[in-house]
Amino acid sequence: MSATTNSAVIVQEIGNGIVQVILDMPGSSANVLTVELFAELDATFSELQQRTDLNGLILSSAKPSIFVAGADLKRINSTLDWPDKNIIQFCEDGRAVMARLSQMPFITVAAIHGACVGGGLELPLWCDYRIASNHRRTMLGLPEVKLGLVPGWAGTVRLPRIANLEAAVDLVTSGRVAKPDEALSMGFVDQVVEPDQLIEAATELVNQESFDTSERIRSEVLGAVERAGDIAAIRTEYSQRISNNQSIFPFACEVVLEHMLTTAEKPHDEACHGESLAMAKVYGSDPSYGLLNNFFLGEHNKKNPGFVDVKLADKTLKTIGIVGCGLMGTSIAENCLRSGNDVVLFDASKDAIHKATDALKPIAESKNVQCSAAEGFSGLADCDLVIESVVEVTEVKKSVLEKIELACGNETLIATNTSAIPLSKLSTVLSRPENFCGIHFCHPELMQLVEVVKSEAIGKAKLANIVTWVRQLRKMPVVVKDRAGFVVNRMLAAMLDQAFRLYSHGHSIESIDAAMRQFGFLGGPFEIVDVIGTEVCMYAGREMYDGGVNCVTLSPILPKMVKKNFAGRRSLKGFYRYESIDGDRIWDPQIDELLGDYVTQEDASIQPDDFALSICSCMLLEASRILDDGIAADARDIDICIVNGFSFPAHVGGILFWADRIGISKVNSMLTRLAQFDKKLAPTPTLLKMENESGRFYGG
Repeated sequence: MSATTNSAVIVQEIGNGIVQVILDMPGSSANVLTVELFAELDATFSELQQRTDLNGLILSSAKPSIFVAGADLKRINSTLDWPDKNIIQFCEDGRAVMARLSQMPFITVAAIHGACVGGGLELPLWCDYRIASNHRRTMLGLPEVKLGLVPGWAGTVRLPRIANLEAAVDLVTSGRVAKPDEALSMGFVDQVVEPDQLIEAATELVNQESFDTSERIRSEVLGAVERAGDIAAIRTEYSQRISNNQSIFPFACEVVLEHMLTTAEKPHDEACHGESLAMAKVYGSDPSYGLLNNFFLGEHNKKNPGFVDVKLADKTLKTIGIVGCGLMGTSIAENCLRSGNDVVLFDASKDAIHKATDALKPIAESKNVQCSAAEGFSGLADCDLVIESVVEVTEVKKSVLEKIELACGNETLIATNTSAIPLSKLSTVLSRPENFCGIHFCHPELMQLVEVVKSEAIGKAKLANIVTWVRQLRKMPVVVKDRAGFVVNRMLAAMLDQAFRLYSHGHSIESIDAAMRQFGFLGGPFEIVDVIGTEVCMYAGREMYDGGVNCVTLSPILPKMVKKNFAGRRSLKGFYRYESIDGDRIWDPQIDELLGDYVTQEDASIQPDDFALSICSCMLLEASRILDDGIAADARDIDICIVNGFSFPAHVGGILFWADRIGISKVNSMLTRLAQFDKKLAPTPTLLKMENESGRFYGG
């Protein structure tokens, strides 16, 4: 046995005329298809292709949890302004290197263990066979559409020819990943084995005598009708799926769908060229800029979640107490159970406790953890962390927090799930404020974000323990400083305040919501209020107003709606009417009759084409104040919060990223117009300085 090393590519002779090509980028936990790795692969494949003593090649990875993570996204992000010819060449160059695997005069097998996505899957698709481990970390897919891109190294060509067209379209247009057994059933994985059997199974495939390299996929007409299926039916079905899938931005999906369907029956090389043209359509589009930025926001959060040093964590939080068994408390408890925590529930209502425990116990049993009900506050004594999740009223929360502290030990961490109330108001009843912080779950079922609010007194290690625990829930923690509304609700308040202003100036609720949906939100501001609840929004607005948050104007709209029980979806009527809690919104003229006294015609200058710009400009104004006040650590933390906390469209990339893209001068111009009606909306000195100095929130 001999081995030669070429930096990230190791060629190892394993006997019987078989070489193992092992990918192992030094100093990295992942293999990434960089320019340098491509060059090494090209040189390695070129040398091996000339050898006449080989029977087979096994491609594998030395990384414990990643086969190949995909393309070098940093390079892609830095080249989004490339002209089409460069993009096409980029695709062709990478494809030429990978294609060497299909040109070897012997059998090639990919032995896949760990994540194998994007370009990381395209590489094995050029092999003759693919064997995957059955490990939970092994997953396969082509998720490029989630970055506003399409596969560029023949993924859209080889996958439908190895599996079938519909299976390939399903995987590519959804951007989802498949587990090994599903990949096997779809036909693009040939075997699934235990991780320690991968190389042995690959060796057996190489040693089979019946394989004829002339049967490989080459440049003939390979997408015959019997392989493609009913193309018209696939187009109809998947066009509808794309339009209904609210978790992805449709542009790249539509481009790749049309490419795959129009090239399904064309020769291999012609289809590959079509893929390059499809990439040129999406590369550098606005969604690709925004979605790539959103990806890098996630990478930033993994390393730096805000005002905390996670390396200081010194304790694992195992048993979690939840006080308040409403929808929010029960959802938090479910997240805890699914991540392996024991949970203790308490509520003043025994019916609420019983309802919650009955719903949660099957989950606890499936995860082999405990879900119990406390008879009183004393039942929380042994918890590592107790989260208060009761009604958003200061005095109620203070009373509950005081009782929690009296019942618990000196080391128990206590958190409030408040969305807007400053911790400084709540902590006055606590004798151990160093154990207290905020853990604001924006929506445990739907949203990834958790705002971890840093109280003045909390210790560094305790804060790090909280952040580490939130990560274990598979959430995105962002540590923010203690100010009314924190980040998410201040940004939401800025949106709602301008939406209410537009409505009071004579514009319809439907037209305002429609403008924001067109901008990319899943729902407009009035739809969002209906989901949250008018009473919750009213109380949060009052807390922020009392806390000096500039973007909150105490509109009489919400109090009037609360008084008349227009509570939102839960009451089946709010700004819209609903046949059921989960039903579609229905416009009801009754709302205009209820709120007619608050509508004037004083501002006809802001028309529907300007609605989204005016609302986003107000949000940007509040974001700049949050930065000026030091509530968030940097611009990226604010964008993480709003994209993952109340569904600011990911394809826009964040409010501050958006401002950089369109230019601060355009935002300031809109704010100057709005300031004619409310001086609080004038651009801040920071924004004016940025305009004068061509400043940016990202990169100075």
